[in-house]
Amino acid sequence: MFIILIHFRKSDSQIDYYNEDHKQFLKENIAEGNFITAGMRSPKTGEAILSCIDDLESLQIILSEDPFYKQRIGQYEIIEFTPDMTCNQMQEYMDTHDENC
Repeated sequence: MFIILIHFRKSDSQIDYYNEDHKQFLKENIAEGNFITAGMRSPKTGEAILSCIDDLESLQIILSEDPFYKQRIGQYEIIEFTPDMTCNQMQEYMDTHDENC
């Protein structure tokens, strides 16, 4: 599993310009089971994505299609981890999406 932190490094106007395409990218990858959730960080310095992709290379290929990545809107920090403890709902999700999680 991976946590992806996007650290914004462009102006709000540039972020806003590509935001709809970026949101569509996120929605598609959530629908495909690549991402579990995504959202804005507080304060608004970037975004966070939780991914259950099982290998870094595959994740990097997917992220390279993100409009924010293509336009260098942010710096991407990828943190790999193995969940040892989860709530029941998360465990059920992981069990039913085993091919990705």
